[in-house]
Formats: sequence, structure tokens, C-alpha cells
Amino acid sequence: MKIICTLIFLYFTLPSMAQNKDDIFATANKFFDAENYAAAYKQVNLAVKSDPENEKFLMFKGMTQVKLKMYQAAFETYSSIIEKYPDNSHALLNRGNLFYSSQDFESALADFNKGMSLAKSDSEKISFHLNLGAVKSSTRNFQGAYDNYMSAYALDSMNIGILNNLATVCDEVGKGELTLGYLEKIIRIDPTFVGAYGNIGFKYQEMGNYARAITYFDKVLEMNKNEPLGYSNRAFNKYKLGDHKGALNDINKSIDLFPANSYAFRIRALIYLAQNKNSEACKDLDKAHILGFTEMYGGEVDTLISEFCK
Repeated sequence: MKIICTLIFLYFTLPSMAQNKDDIFATANKFFDAENYAAAYKQVNLAVKSDPENEKFLMFKGMTQVKLKMYQAAFETYSSIIEKYPDNSHALLNRGNLFYSSQDFESALADFNKGMSLAKSDSEKISFHLNLGAVKSSTRNFQGAYDNYMSAYALDSMNIGILNNLATVCDEVGKGELTLGYLEKIIRIDPTFVGAYGNIGFKYQEMGNYARAITYFDKVLEMNKNEPLGYSNRAFNKYKLGDHKGALNDINKSIDLFPANSYAFRIRALIYLAQNKNSEACKDLDKAHILGFTEMYGGEVDTLISEFCK
């Protein structure tokens, strides 16, 4: 009888435990949706404690750690998931993003390529194509990036992210005549997508139409007054038109909002050089170099340092 009673006791308590951890996880999701990530993290830890091998709980834990900027902990969580569940493409995608954000592009490519081989749905494949393209673009493999974006475009020609990323690399692969078409298509799909206006402005900037470019960057800042790239790009166009005071005001605002942007320091250096303030310019060129300008954009900063700062 004792054995039978014990079995009956376990039979009733197991569903209770399962219900309890599911309730805890549901609470974690509610906190997450409300952007109370600390509370969500506390709850998901309780769920993981009750079921340490639960793939869904572990993935949610990693997502919450990223929201809390616990990047090393998130990396360890995703790595443990990949070790236990090597076919989990989402864990590879998320860990790859952590690698990408830390500029470990080789590791990011490895995760994204492996994840792509496991992706089943078109939406998953699009995510991997976009991320692979972003890494390749960051390492100046623009043809590789274009190829990934075109593969994604073949899966969904109305996807704004795909259209925007395609537009950013067309000039780099000799297809600049297509850039404005992709960007204007975005605005037709969604007139509120601020990135398209910024990229149209950048296209006119490259065409030397600086006054028209400024009107698009004005639109960006009208839609989002705290967009640092709107200020930095408008600053460059003001600089090209000889408005050094206006350019300096804009670029200082941009750097305040995004102090890790090497491109902004390069722009401010150009403004200082135009004002014959070589000492200030060289400080900004050194800062741009330290922040990785050369790896991201090429050798212009190094050339300027050699010319003005030796």
C-alpha cells in the first residue's frame, strides 16, 4: 500500500509542478511585454530552476539577459543551448548577433552560416540573409552582402528591411542607379519609415546635391529629433556647402547622442581642417581611428592623419 500511495502522490504532484512552471513562465512573458525586464528575468530564472533543460525557458532567459545588457551572461546562455540543442537556429541567430555587436565578425559569420543551413521557414532564411549581409557589409565584402540581400529579396520583395539594406550596397557594387528605386518603394509601402529618408538624403549627398540632401535629413530629424545619424549626415552636407558653424552644431549634437560613431569624428575633423584648427582635427582623426573607422569605411582617416597630423 505504501508503494501505491507513493505512486499516486507523485502522479498528482507532477501535473501540479508542470502547471506551476508554466504559470511562472507566463508571468515572465507578461513582465517582458510590459518592458519590466528585471521582473521577467526573476520569473524566468524560477522557471529554469524547475526545468533546467527546457529549451523555450532557456531561450527566453537569453533574450531577457540581452534586454538587461547582461551580454556575457546571454552569450553563455545561448552557448549552452547550442551545446544541448545544436539544431536550434534561433540560438545561433541570437549568439551571432552578440558576436556581431562585439565586432567578432568571423564568429558571427560562422553562427549565421550554420543557422542558415538549419533554417526551415522563409522568415528564418530572410533573417539569416539580412544578418549575413550586415556582417559582410561591415567587413567591406559588399558583393557578398548584395548577394545575400538579393536572396532575401527573392523570398519577400516587399520587406522594408531587405529593400533598405539593398539600397545601402547598390552603389558599392556598381548598381547605384537602382538605389533610389528601392528607397522610394519603401516610402510607398510605409511613409513613416525614417531610415528611407535618411538613405535618400545620403544618395543625394553622394550625387553632390547637398542642398537637396539636407531637405531629407531635415525630414529625418523632424520625425526623430534624437537621431544621431541625421545630425551627422546633415552636418557633412552643411560643411560641403560652406556652413561650418551649422555643420559644427550638428556634428556636436550627433556625437553627444552617439559618441561611439567613428564616422562622426571624421566629419568633425573635416570641419576643423576647413577652419584651420589642425590640432582639434587630429584629435578627432585619432578618435575615429580608435573607434574602428578604417575597418568599417576604408583608409580615408589614415590618409588624413598622414597628411595633417605628422
